[in-house]
Amino acid sequence: MPPFPPEKLLGAGGFGRVELIKDGKGALFAQKTFQVSQPLPPVMIENVRKRFAREARIQSGISHRNIVQVWPMGVSEDPPWYLMPLAIGTLQDQLPRVNKILLSIDITAITDIIAGLDEIHQAKIFHRDLKPSNVLKFHEGGSVSIKFAISDFGLIAMSETSLSALTTTGMAKGADYYTAPEVTQDLRNASVQSDIYSLGCILHDMVGERPRIPCAEIRDDGPYGAIMRNATRGDPSRRFDSVRSFLDAVMSIAGSDAKIDLTIASVSLREVIKDETIGVIQWNQLIEHLEDSSDKDDCKLILLKLKFDQIKYLIEIDRILADRLANIYGEWVLSSSFDFSRCDVIANILGLFIESCSFEAKADCLIALLEMGTSHNRWYVERMFMRLCGHEMPEDLAKRMSIEFRARAKLVCKAVSHLERSLGASRDSLHPALVQVLKEICP
Repeated sequence: MPPFPPEKLLGAGGFGRVELIKDGKGALFAQKTFQVSQPLPPVMIENVRKRFAREARIQSGISHRNIVQVWPMGVSEDPPWYLMPLAIGTLQDQLPRVNKILLSIDITAITDIIAGLDEIHQAKIFHRDLKPSNVLKFHEGGSVSIKFAISDFGLIAMSETSLSALTTTGMAKGADYYTAPEVTQDLRNASVQSDIYSLGCILHDMVGERPRIPCAEIRDDGPYGAIMRNATRGDPSRRFDSVRSFLDAVMSIAGSDAKIDLTIASVSLREVIKDETIGVIQWNQLIEHLEDSSDKDDCKLILLKLKFDQIKYLIEIDRILADRLANIYGEWVLSSSFDFSRCDVIANILGLFIESCSFEAKADCLIALLEMGTSHNRWYVERMFMRLCGHEMPEDLAKRMSIEFRARAKLVCKAVSHLERSLGASRDSLHPALVQVLKEICP
């Protein structure tokens, strides 16, 4: 049994109850205990109990700002239980107050949810039960700033519940109202695209203008209508191929300014924005314009409009042009400041260049990633830099980055010190060649 008695009940669901507890030092935690509150056969209850413990162990092994921390100290007991930090609320709590406009706090929620999903997707883990009540809200480091973190990974397939007995009203309160249709039949159908379906439903909660039908494609009006539809298509292969692409699409609207009329003599920007598959000739015209133009504001607006999938396509069709654009993009990021919520989109594009382009482009983009992450205090971006420059970094790229570190010693030393404070990380986790350079250039 848990060592401390519960202070009060915080909430309960189909397979658990959450209670407030206070430890011997007076610190408050949320304790989740396995509990079945619906009629199920004994064999199924045992199956779900094991899944409860397994999911707690999996979640406890993930260290990420946007994944709720779990201490699985009681998962071997009967009933199993675990502890979590005490949240100040959930995303569900604030949705009724949203007036169909994507406010800044909701952009924060979207970017935080996607950062958490991107982390688990890289480990081939899928949430399966993403919904607003499973997105918890916390104060950031004891301050007034807010962060969101995802919790409660899906435990059971809807086919194992009394799905047919649920009414539409009842479903609106549960997982089914956010769950991809393929997952309602079998959890083994979970994928990146099933989590993206849930993201589309959460976006609909924020900006949707029409009611939606559970497990169906969302058809809605407004500027986000196409995003919601492409996130929730019945065929998973037709949905966004990654949460990064989903975020890019949302930010292309949320961060746009419809009053700005952009015209470029050599190429129509409207064509670039709308069509992910523009040809080599048009890409060349656009890149030449960016290289030659003295109008920095015009170039900034063009670069802000470029999308993740467009860059991905350019890399596929012409690596040389992609290299040229990567150098422009890296230098632009290095010399600019951005809205906090746009940093993740930009970082994902930098990540594409780093993954696929030349050493020169990789180095420029890695330095841009480091500077943007630390100057904007964006944890997601800082973490990406640490991962890309870790011990598994290719030896020849590490040597190239060592030169870059020496060339930008003042910026690099300041940024790496910030990384260590921000992430609680150590520079020793970087590639040994970079660690050695830091010892030489940083006082």
